[in-house]
Amino acid sequence: MEELMRQQQLSNGQKSERQELTCSVLFTNPKFRADKSSTKDEINSIARMVSNAEDLELDRVFRKVSKNDVEETRSLNRSLFEFGHNFEDADGWLKLEQPCKDQLATVLRYMFESHLKTTVQIEINNMYFNCHFIVLQVYSRFFSELDMIPLLVTLPENAVSQKAFMLSYKWMLSDEPVLELAHLVEVYVAATYLRITSLEAHCWKYFDDEECYNEDTACALYVESKDNPAMDVVRNLMLTRIRKFLLTFVATKEFLDLPTSHLIYLLDSDEICVNTEIEVFFIAVRWMGHNWNKRKAHIRRLMSCIRFNLMPLWHLLYARREEDHPLVMELIFHPEVEYKVDDSIARITSRMYAASLEGNDAQSEDYASDSGQRNWICDNLCSYYHGVGCPNTREIRFKHFEDYLLELQQCSKDHWSQVIFQDPSKKIDCCSSRKTKSDDHVSE
Repeated sequence: MEELMRQQQLSNGQKSERQELTCSVLFTNPKFRADKSSTKDEINSIARMVSNAEDLELDRVFRKVSKNDVEETRSLNRSLFEFGHNFEDADGWLKLEQPCKDQLATVLRYMFESHLKTTVQIEINNMYFNCHFIVLQVYSRFFSELDMIPLLVTLPENAVSQKAFMLSYKWMLSDEPVLELAHLVEVYVAATYLRITSLEAHCWKYFDDEECYNEDTACALYVESKDNPAMDVVRNLMLTRIRKFLLTFVATKEFLDLPTSHLIYLLDSDEICVNTEIEVFFIAVRWMGHNWNKRKAHIRRLMSCIRFNLMPLWHLLYARREEDHPLVMELIFHPEVEYKVDDSIARITSRMYAASLEGNDAQSEDYASDSGQRNWICDNLCSYYHGVGCPNTREIRFKHFEDYLLELQQCSKDHWSQVIFQDPSKKIDCCSSRKTKSDDHVSE
């Protein structure tokens, strides 16, 4: 069929070369009456010679006069919409059941969690994380305050570790995030650097909870975060929670690197738990002995934390004569320490004398119940433990304290929690009382 039509067109073309076809078209108004025509309302006949069918005008335009003598134009080539038809007035349109659509939040979450169409790369020590920049901007002031949207951001690993960034970004994408205690320090340091305020607050939720960090766990967190300036506030808080665990901490090598200000806080605290005030003095000796030439400059400040008036009188009287440890001897014969020892001896003897005049038992040495007390404990691993009025306290030496620390290193890790508190106002069954009972039993 197409071939026949093509041949017909070719034959028509050949004929047109020989003879041009013309036609005359005459448009007339069938209502036209010549006897009533005028030049104004007459519709003249229109004739046009055309050579091709494509040139034939299909628009037929009629002019008419309205009742108001206004000439109107009426076209047969009018649009469907000009007739008044439209699709906007369909009945019950709003009552139709609308098709379901995926929620925008669901689609975005899927894209974020699947890392689709990511917009930025985070580089940490040659590891690259593909992320959505808008997610980072929502939570992190570090990213939201950037002037331009980058394609690559490099972060320092000492401030934001790879693990910490991964956990932080996971936290951003989660509706109910849970942080891992094992990586809490890393995450907190990263949150501090990236200024993710809500993540910092989440970390503090754990730091503030003593069920999570107290005594041994607080000490472990304190040690772990020592090289992070961002953790200084947390370290200070953890230091206040080292009480019964103090002596175990003193037995570790990490204690020897304790900053001076932190050691002063511990030695000056009422909350620390010790068997006797003599141990507080020995703790200072152990710390200074680790670097004596440098740390002896702190003698005055450290000795001001020692409450010599809470030490047993017998120990104060014999320490300068029988102690043989060189550092202890140097401290005891330091002018300020000597003054404190002599002053404490005088105050204790005066109080005991006054108590004896009132008819009280002078041997109980009630000065031990004065204000400024520590948390006194009674540890069965402590071989030199005696009541404050026991004469055998004169035999306590620094080497005994070192032996005790060795015992603490080898005992169970929860031993610190098993020690019992001792009420200083109550008499204890010590050497002198046990000896008296024994003598009475023999005499019977």
